[in-house]
Amino acid sequence: MRIAILGSRGIPARWGGAEVVSEELATRLAARGHEVTVYCRARYSDPSRPREYRSVRLVYTPYLPGKYLESPSHEVVSALHSLVQPFDVYYVLCCRTSWCYVLHRLAGKRVVFNTNGLDWLRRKWGAVVRTYLRFSFWAALRLATRVTSDSRAICEYIRREFGVEAHYLSWGAYVLPPVAASILEEYGLTPGGYFLVVCRIEPENNVDLIVRAFEGVETSKRLVVVGGVNYRSRYVRRLRRTKDPRVVFTGPVYRPGHVDTLLRYAFAYIDGHEVGGTSPGLLRAMGCGACVLVFDRPFNAEVVGDAGLLWKKSEEDLRDKMRRLLANPELAARYGALAVERVRQHYTWEMAADAHERFFLDLVRGEAPSLLAWQQRARTRGGPARAVHDGRSGSASGDAR
Repeated sequence: MRIAILGSRGIPARWGGAEVVSEELATRLAARGHEVTVYCRARYSDPSRPREYRSVRLVYTPYLPGKYLESPSHEVVSALHSLVQPFDVYYVLCCRTSWCYVLHRLAGKRVVFNTNGLDWLRRKWGAVVRTYLRFSFWAALRLATRVTSDSRAICEYIRREFGVEAHYLSWGAYVLPPVAASILEEYGLTPGGYFLVVCRIEPENNVDLIVRAFEGVETSKRLVVVGGVNYRSRYVRRLRRTKDPRVVFTGPVYRPGHVDTLLRYAFAYIDGHEVGGTSPGLLRAMGCGACVLVFDRPFNAEVVGDAGLLWKKSEEDLRDKMRRLLANPELAARYGALAVERVRQHYTWEMAADAHERFFLDLVRGEAPSLLAWQQRARTRGGPARAVHDGRSGSASGDAR
């Protein structure tokens, strides 16, 4: 198969979850003999701009700078470039610029959108941008040859709210082998001496709530926040004004092995993302053996199962969960062990690559529905979201825990 992956910043992964997914899937599919191309932005790539990475072809396309223009401008140019390429499958990670694939569908090309959460709910966007993003999401569901999601909970949401069948394809993670703790010295940390947050520092990841909750906890441990944003942010500036000397902002950390080591030796990892679906960062933390404290949303509960603690959207509830772990460190260790086992059983990258490969092969071998097939799908409401996987993934759950 000839597969194009669009919608991320490119590989090697140096920024967020979409980039990790691009790298892990692309390199595995290429190793299995498929011709894989990833569209990249030079700003986030190796300065030498290699044309190939681990047998994956890299294509760099231009874009306009800025918070609102960078992603859509890059995807428009990438989509136009890809239109004249002989790809069998176009795998688009996100739905922000879905309309630019109209020509692909008119030309009979197979376009698969991975919905990558509910982007219009991100609090960083104003009303106009939110309206546009919801429209683009709607358009993706109608334009796509197939729609996928990394979360069964999001598949069900799409079926219920839009009357479209989405196909479940999970992400993956590594189980981290034993690593030395010496890297911690560079950050002034000790094993088990800190709570950890690793994310893009944006409102929908609730870093402000996490910081406020931690400020009210009596402990000598620190709160370490790893990450940043690629634009000027008043939100980040406000966070950094905390007067609690125990709160440490490292900024983005890209050096190989550093984030994994920070995760491995954290007392607990706190995840606050709320716009779905499956968080690659959460899976990474679980694979590193971190005890995870996760914001209570259906897609997060689906990933964690019984291998972590869920917290409600309140400072007091999160604070209570932190205090519970601090009073029972053996509980934190037990959750860390359960998290590793859950990744082994349900969320390895090989499992994810297997499911994606089967899905793409089935699509290529079958007859691609026409551009107007969405009209028939929209009239057929009520069927369950179809799960495309090997039967080893955990079940969805929206129960509060």
